[in-house]
Amino acid sequence: MAYLTMEGEIDGGRIIPSEPGKLPENGRILLTVLETGVRKPDIEIIKSVLGTLKTDVDAVQWQRQVRAEWGNE
Repeated sequence: MAYLTMEGEIDGGRIIPSEPGKLPENGRILLTVLETGVRKPDIEIIKSVLGTLKTDVDAVQWQRQVRAEWGNE
């Protein structure tokens, strides 16, 4: 089974491949659609989650504890 990746465009719901000659006559496809428009992030959503991930765990101490357990096996 061979895989083929190629560029194309969508126009009116129809897929227009950039190199149609490379497509097989029959086959199955998986399609990934990449948006061409640039969408600005919603700053209010970003502000609402800033600073929400807080933990009381000391990361360095946790790493030392986990690695110490590895040595005891």
